[in-house]
Amino acid sequence: MRAFLVKTIKFLVALLLLPVFPPIGRSAWTLATHIPRQNLFLENPLSLALGGLVLWGIFAMLFRLPTRLYVFAHEMTHALFIRLCGGRVKRISVGRESGYVIADRTNFLIALAPYVFPFYAVLVGLVGLLIAFFVPLGAWTLALWAALGAALGYHWTMTLKMLPTRQSDFGSQGYFFSFVVIALGNLLWIWVILALWPTPAGIAGKGWRLVEAVWRAYQETILRTLIFFGV
Repeated sequence: MRAFLVKTIKFLVALLLLPVFPPIGRSAWTLATHIPRQNLFLENPLSLALGGLVLWGIFAMLFRLPTRLYVFAHEMTHALFIRLCGGRVKRISVGRESGYVIADRTNFLIALAPYVFPFYAVLVGLVGLLIAFFVPLGAWTLALWAALGAALGYHWTMTLKMLPTRQSDFGSQGYFFSFVVIALGNLLWIWVILALWPTPAGIAGKGWRLVEAVWRAYQETILRTLIFFGV
């Protein structure tokens, strides 16, 4: 009974999150289409990341995706979020096609983190920062940003590959709730990447406009709901 009640609440939360998608999607599209042409050149870090993302897309279409690498990242992300949530990891198993983590607790963050948190992209970024702290990267900065884009591409393609499968992570949280959280989390990653592109508005201004757009979307949703019920 308690499990059913929790899943029902999560289903309702997922419904409440749906109005967020259109304003974030429109904002991301606006950011993408208003990038100044002079910012689209090879030395621009985000241009290089986009190039790495495109190269990964080509690789994914031509070759078999390295599943064991994904399984490792998947289980390590579970373990990381278990620790962040104050839990204790008892056992980790990583196989060629699947794996598992045994821990003393779970929640929706732990269950769904691997589908939102780009493990290898974060790892590439941290390694780059660590190296840059000791020695100047120079021309290697270009390769680092391209690798970051490719790592994001790997995360997104493998996440898409996992969505049609009957993952226990989805079943434990409710499929509708899981897919909404995963879609929203990854859409926010795309928005953040586009918002980091240098434009006069700055990331703070873009963020404030997004908050205003989300608030207007909820106001419109409430108004339409009241009209629908004749209130």
